[in-house]
Amino acid sequence: MSREYNELEEGGISVDAANNNNNDEERKPRLSHAEEEKQKRWVLIRAVLGELLCTFLFIYIVCATQANFIRLKTVLNPVVGALSTGFASVALIYSFADISGAHFNPAVTFATIVTRRTAISKGLMYIGAQLVGAVLSAIVLLATFPETYAVGNIATQVAVAPATDANIGNAFLMELVLTFILVYVIFAVAFDTIDDKAVKVVSNANNNNKQAGSGQALTIYTTSGNTKAGFAPIAIGFTLGFLCFMGGSVSGGAFNPARVFGTALVGNKWTAHWMYWIADFLGAGMAGYTQKFFASKNATY
Repeated sequence: MSREYNELEEGGISVDAANNNNNDEERKPRLSHAEEEKQKRWVLIRAVLGELLCTFLFIYIVCATQANFIRLKTVLNPVVGALSTGFASVALIYSFADISGAHFNPAVTFATIVTRRTAISKGLMYIGAQLVGAVLSAIVLLATFPETYAVGNIATQVAVAPATDANIGNAFLMELVLTFILVYVIFAVAFDTIDDKAVKVVSNANNNNKQAGSGQALTIYTTSGNTKAGFAPIAIGFTLGFLCFMGGSVSGGAFNPARVFGTALVGNKWTAHWMYWIADFLGAGMAGYTQKFFASKNATY
């Protein structure tokens, strides 16, 4: 297959499937050109639809958690929101990583485009699917939470907006930093691998004593690239969880333009909407290039 249709390993999260894929390729007969093109189209369609469903589920879970607190008329609890976001992301990444890469965030997709991990055409289809999924999640939110409000609807109530006492500069910088952290972690755990030829990987202090003074390779304490990718959904889920404790009182804590867009469209609340796209895309692009600079496979020692 051509690179554009064979880049789920690059543009998504690999969960220790490389060996199985190699064995499958050895057993499969060679396809004709027409059959190969048909298979490529199906892989792309499947990936885009998977991204739509993954985004729909993630944003619905996040919004429904907040909507439930509003319906119960209790104070919003950031701990519950963080747990819901973190648990949902882990489950969905494990479920959709081998289908679409489980971005469910236009900022993540943008970072993979600018760092050339995803083709532009595929990235734009992903972003379109993410926005459709976000809008559908907000519509289903209206259907499942029947409360009426003096102003707007439930989508309006859970829409993301900067705090009234924060200026646009505060909110912009907060969104940029939060998105930078998220995307850097995603790139580090999902895309980065350890080059054993350049880096000596040891697992305990005893090995360090044996290698001391060799001077042949840099010794670091880490998992292998494949193992790190296998645990990527957990690391990303933890990151999304702790980010929920940061910045929500300033920018609303979106770090995901799709999360903002769906409720803004259905709830007709566009407060500083442009800021979430520019700040999140800027933070994501910076994180992608920063992690690319530090990436193990690009390093020489």
